[in-house]
Amino acid sequence: MIGELASFSNAISYAFSGILGGKSTQISSWRNTLRGSSLIAMAIISIVLLFNVESISLRVVLIGVAGGFIGGLGLPLIYQAFAIGSVSFVSPVTTLVQTFNLILFAVIVENERLSITFPIAAALGIAGIFACSRTSSTGTGASFHAFVLSILAACFFTGFSFLMTLIQNNEIIPALFGGRIGVLLVSFIFSPRRSKEDGDKTQEPPKNWLKYALLSGVCEMLANLTFMLAIANLELSKVGIIMASGPALAAIIGIKLMKQKPLPINWLGIAATCAALIVIAVA
Repeated sequence: MIGELASFSNAISYAFSGILGGKSTQISSWRNTLRGSSLIAMAIISIVLLFNVESISLRVVLIGVAGGFIGGLGLPLIYQAFAIGSVSFVSPVTTLVQTFNLILFAVIVENERLSITFPIAAALGIAGIFACSRTSSTGTGASFHAFVLSILAACFFTGFSFLMTLIQNNEIIPALFGGRIGVLLVSFIFSPRRSKEDGDKTQEPPKNWLKYALLSGVCEMLANLTFMLAIANLELSKVGIIMASGPALAAIIGIKLMKQKPLPINWLGIAATCAALIVIAVA
């Protein structure tokens, strides 16, 4: 039951994290969002680590740093994707690619069998993404830029997931601490600064974006923790099935936070994408 609950919590936390980060990026810039979300997440895991000091080991922390750095490279990409594209498009693409990579990893590395239903999943996924790309009722649709950003972000997130499979149950907290160090390193590489890219958005009062960036960091930390709990207590294939609810959850959240209302064709695409994720996980 822990694995199932953690997987569903991961889907919710992941959806909130990306959308809140996208909202912050719309108001300010992805650089500001990355720094704000990274700092609050680091503060949270540091406090938690104080109660688990005895679990620290250099090997685990270094694995976490490597995973956090790789996954952290995907954060600016997903923030920008949600800022410029519709939630009903970005979330399905990201989740589908990430889940596909996870299952592929399970098949190649852990020798899990891939059934003959995989082509069905591929067809559902392609059809779902096409339907999700249709312009929503608020005029927000898909773009090649958002599509590429989503795919790249998913690949970086998958790299984090791969490395975290090396962690045991009693190593979760120090691994996440190392992971936050890695993400923080990324945030310093892309530190907030005035640039042509950011334009006049840097003039916005901090309160207009900071709350979204901080909440995004909190949800991101929860997503990391619940993912670790999920893969430590449940088979990767089952984790993938439950994570399939992510696109639908993100679309629902986006209606409120991003002021986007998917059309019936978008919902149909989300349903097809979720079905594809389930078939991939079962295969």
